[in-house]
Amino acid sequence: MKVYSKLITLSILTIIITSCDPPHYIDFINQSKSEAKVKLNLNLKNENFDLQEIANGDSIVFHLNKKDTANIHFGIGNWSDDEIEEVIKSIKSIEIETKEIKTIYKNETSMKNLLINNRHGAFLKSKIEIEIE
Repeated sequence: MKVYSKLITLSILTIIITSCDPPHYIDFINQSKSEAKVKLNLNLKNENFDLQEIANGDSIVFHLNKKDTANIHFGIGNWSDDEIEEVIKSIKSIEIETKEIKTIYKNETSMKNLLINNRHGAFLKSKIEIEIE
């Protein structure tokens, strides 16, 4: 009886892991000692509904107090390299600014590296967390 119980539990767990797509998103987490600003300048020639839905004109701007987090949700799924490249085609640049420093990611390679290097998840890479220091 124990064997069947373990088999059923394992089967259900396997079905849940393989059939459910988790929500995927990008988080900007302000770990600095001051307010931070994140600005995504959009490329309006390459439409991305998730980005344009929260855009104000041709950009998305977040003002983050200490320990605040801003999120951009992209439905369900995971962050494959191909999906990251699709999102990057809709972004001209990413600017991250604190009281002490301003960093601008201007080209596709630098933005792709930023997102890929901050991609997380045990099995499914469903989140990108960019910590601002």
